[in-house]
Amino acid sequence: MDIQSASGPEVVGQRPQTQLATTARTGHTLGALIASWLGSFSESAATRGAYRRDLREYLDWCTRRDLDPLAVRLPEVQMYATELAAGAGGPSGKPLAASTRARKLAAVSSFYTFLVRAGAIDANPARDAARPRYDRAHSPTASVSADEARQMLSTSRDYRHRTLGPQAAALVMALLIDLGVRVSELCGADLADLGRREGMRVLTVRMKGGKKRTRPIPTSVTPLLEAYLEQRPEADTDALVVTRRGERINRHQVYRLVQAMAAEAGVAMPQRITPHSMRHTFNTIARQHGAALEDRRDALGHSSAAVTQLYDHVALSLDRDPAHLVSRATATPNTTSEAGADTHGG
Repeated sequence: MDIQSASGPEVVGQRPQTQLATTARTGHTLGALIASWLGSFSESAATRGAYRRDLREYLDWCTRRDLDPLAVRLPEVQMYATELAAGAGGPSGKPLAASTRARKLAAVSSFYTFLVRAGAIDANPARDAARPRYDRAHSPTASVSADEARQMLSTSRDYRHRTLGPQAAALVMALLIDLGVRVSELCGADLADLGRREGMRVLTVRMKGGKKRTRPIPTSVTPLLEAYLEQRPEADTDALVVTRRGERINRHQVYRLVQAMAAEAGVAMPQRITPHSMRHTFNTIARQHGAALEDRRDALGHSSAAVTQLYDHVALSLDRDPAHLVSRATATPNTTSEAGADTHGG
């Protein structure tokens, strides 16, 4: 099925468009209602993209079961939620994290809420669907140490990426680690977002919710930026970072680069390291070197300091867990001498 969004055609699936041509009682087609709903997220391309993918999966699920999305009730939505929990809702077929399932159901509910407000249906069938519970104070995102991050940056300068030149690969890793930008912010950055202020290079980053932040390009990163700009391939796009073929970089290329650099740097279980891991790494290193919580919150573009503190949770709890104190107090003399180098939990 093809969904026509406010910015043009966006693929939602490969099935015929007959379902999207279904007309609601308002006279609008389902496709037009979807386009209007997606258009309401104009200030956040990332949110719009995630909700588009989530709704695509839901509509494909309805199509496979011959269900009219405009006529479903709570039992059908709850069935969808149950199948998501069983792992049937993801493209890989693997079980989805509770937070991911909650987001997908939130997208469906948001769409139906929009339909109610538009007068297309009487009630939101997803409103009372049971949502998965999960610990919002726990982040499953893996991070890397400062030494590992340093090695990843060093390796990227000589790495031969399949689609990126070495200058581009090095710049991408530096922006992810040293600035802590989101992958969507990196991929969406344009040449026009570069500038100078107070005698230094700066990059205007377009964050979630339409917010913008002007971030400094550190002196150690400036040579990487200049080297990349000198060798930047000819391109028909205004994108800051482009591939060897002059195309805007995408999140999948960044994802593969980060995992390759993690493997090259000897990071344990590199398959767990993602571009988002680099944001956690940025926050952890900044905290360890004395950056204030408010400054880290502002740099990361978080809506509140509480969100930034979630990034702190894993590192702080591991460093300060009383287990380090108890294990030293209960260790035998031989064990103590062997573990004398342990410096955890002061």
